[in-house]
Formats: sequence, C-alpha cells, structure tokens
Amino acid sequence: MDHINLLRDIIAIDTVNDRIQGQRPSRDCPDYLLNHLSKSGLVTEIIEQNGYFSVLGVLGKGRPVTCFIAHFDVVPTGPGWKSDPFELTIRKGLGYGRGAADDKGNVVALLLTARTLAAQAPSGTFVFAMTGDEELGGNNGAAAVRQRLEQIDSFPDYLVTADGLGMKLITRRRNTCGFTITVPKEPKLIQGTAVRHRFVTEFLGRETRHSAYFSSGVDRHAMLAASNFLRLNPHLHVREANGGFLKSNVVPDWVELLCVDPHQQISNSEEFVCDTNLTRLLQVLLPLSRVHFPSHSSDYGITLCPNLLHSKQDAWEVYFDGRAMTTDAAAEENALDAVLKEHLAGIDYKLIVHMGKGYMNTASSTRIVKTAQDIANQLSLDSALIEMGGASDNRHFTDRPVEAIDFGPIGNNIHGPNEFVLLESIPKVASFYTRLAKALHSQSSR
Repeated sequence: MDHINLLRDIIAIDTVNDRIQGQRPSRDCPDYLLNHLSKSGLVTEIIEQNGYFSVLGVLGKGRPVTCFIAHFDVVPTGPGWKSDPFELTIRKGLGYGRGAADDKGNVVALLLTARTLAAQAPSGTFVFAMTGDEELGGNNGAAAVRQRLEQIDSFPDYLVTADGLGMKLITRRRNTCGFTITVPKEPKLIQGTAVRHRFVTEFLGRETRHSAYFSSGVDRHAMLAASNFLRLNPHLHVREANGGFLKSNVVPDWVELLCVDPHQQISNSEEFVCDTNLTRLLQVLLPLSRVHFPSHSSDYGITLCPNLLHSKQDAWEVYFDGRAMTTDAAAEENALDAVLKEHLAGIDYKLIVHMGKGYMNTASSTRIVKTAQDIANQLSLDSALIEMGGASDNRHFTDRPVEAIDFGPIGNNIHGPNEFVLLESIPKVASFYTRLAKALHSQSSR
C-alpha cells in the first residue's frame, strides 16, 4: 500500500469535530478505513455511539491481546494555513494537512501494520481500533471500543496508542481536568472613552495551538495576557470581549477587549453599557491558571488554559482546558473554589469540574516498555522514555491492568496552522508496530 496516497485520501475527508458549530465526522472516513482493514483479512465492524463512529478490526484469536488504537477525527482548521488543510501538500518530504500528524499519519501506519500482520499470521489476537471522537474526549469512541472488547472477552493485555509524535517511546500522559465557570451578566452604564485592546498568542518556536503543550513562562496565551492587562488597569470596564475561539483544547490566536476608560473624560465621551461581572471574570483568569492541587509528578506540571468564552442569554461562561496527573476532581474543585470565593465575592458564580477518565504512567519494568526499547534500538531509534503533553485514547483503558505506551511519526504544529508529518517516518512507524506486535506475541514473551 502507498502510504502517501492513503494519507492523501484520508486528509481529503473532512473529519472535523467542533462542538461549538455542531460539526462531527460522517461515516465516510470510517467506511474507507473499514474497507481497507477488510481487504487485509480482518474481521471488521463499525461501532456507533451517540452519532460518533469508530472502526474495529480483529485479527487472530486467543491470548495475548494487543490493541492498537488511533483516531481519525481532527480539530477545526483555524487561520494561518499556507495551503488547503484538506489537501495533502508535500514540500521537502513533509506532508501538510489537517490531521497529518494528529492523527491520520498514525492511522495510515496502522493500516500498513494490519496488512503485514495479516499476511504473517502470528499467534494471539490483534485489535486495530480507529475512533472518531478523541478530540472531544473519547467518551463515544475509545470508551465504546473498550466496551465492545470487554463484550468479546478481548480487553487488551498490551495497548499501543498510535497517537504520539517524534517516534518517541511515550509512557506518561496527563489526565484531562478542565472546568467551566459561569457568572450572570451584570450590565452597567459607564461614562468615559471606549478603547480597543488586542492580545495575541505566541508559542515559542512552534505553531501548535494545543493547550496541553502550553508552557507557562515561555509561551503567551492571549486570554491570560488580557487578564493580566485588566489586573494592571483595574479602572477599565469591559464592554465586549471577542477572540479566535475554536475549541476547548485549542488556545485562541487572539483576544480583543472593548473597554471603557472612565479616566479619559474628553469632550465627546459618552455613556456605554459595560458588564461588571465579565470584567471581574476576565480578571480572575490569571490567578485560576496558577492554581495548584495534588498531582503526581509530571514534566509538564499542571496546565490550566482558558480557551473559550461564551456569551449566553443571561450569563458569561469560560472554559479552561486542564491537564494533570490526577483523577481527584474534589481536590481540584476545592483549590479552584478558594480562588473564586476571594476574587468573585458577591457574584453568584457556578463552577463545574470536568475530570477525565485517567492518565497513563507505565513502569519502565513492564514487558511492553522493555520490548519497545529493544526494538527502538534495533531500528536505531531513540529508546529514552518520555512524557507527552496531550491526553490520548489510552485514558479509557488504564484504570484496568494493561501495559500501555504511545508512539507515532515525526511531525509538528498539531492543532495549529500548517500541521505536518515527515512522510518517510510513517512506514518506519509501521515497521516498529509490526516488530513490537510480533515480539509481544512470541513464545518467549508469553
């Protein structure tokens, strides 16, 4: 199979998941993937849950069971692209397109792996799952796949999440721990001069906008810059707040505040309707982004990014994308509430914590890690174990005993403009997957 043509076909299928716009992937991509897995000789099916589709392909029978899981859904494109994000554009060996790195390049690698393993027929069971809602948390994708595997007594002994980057051995990933704050609208007439202030996001040295990779003290978040500005200028009142809001885990490229300055009383100044509670809500974003609560060790620490601002009929709502090595929703809620009680005193605010399923922290002594390191050495790859910033579909499996790692091709700019994958790394990733699967299922490893 030609990995470039496969990638071109899959990128051309719009699989954007956008909860705000009510957009979700159709059956076109899962049907395409099902067709290829079926031609390779796997037993296949489409799993549908709440309007989201996942593809399941099973090869072989018995133990051990190794599950490879990737996702075909992608985030909205956003601005800044130099080429059509739904057309694979090749420049200097790099393939550009939405999903090239996250995660359609990995989907192609799994198609190659399934074909090779089917031809060689090693012992045990191999599961190939491709989900359609990872970018929304996986509750209707990976969770449905897990349920189906439990029904057919094939919960994996080994889990390889094909959702990594850099051909690195990923053994740790944080859990999602986002939260929503809602405050009632509180309009107030303010006399003064209206002035616009614009703030932009900057990720140092890269174009990704994935908030799991936001590094406080290194990168600039437009919403946090706006919050800091209002804290430094407490006399300002916010009349309007707009921004390039795309998705819960995508940092907006820009935020613009229309403020009224009562200190600027010029001859043509007038009264404007501002919102007292919106102003205070925006001011508290910076302290909230620095909240700490109990969490296991992580190279990335705790990340809390205010990525969405909604104007509802009678309220303002901010969504923070959170990441941490924890499942303790109560501890997070208590830490956040302490800040809100101090800064939003007198406001009837509402706080909801959205704790994810779990996190991955696979010990270096496990068979899958040792075997993966051996194969990485055989292929002259880096065998160091690393942590990756974003969560992945593994979170829906790791609450049960399962040896899990993440892996993937070389690429960058995920969730940002001009996302790309190094094309020659895709078949190399497939080779790694094939060798790993065969080694885990060999007689010496059982």
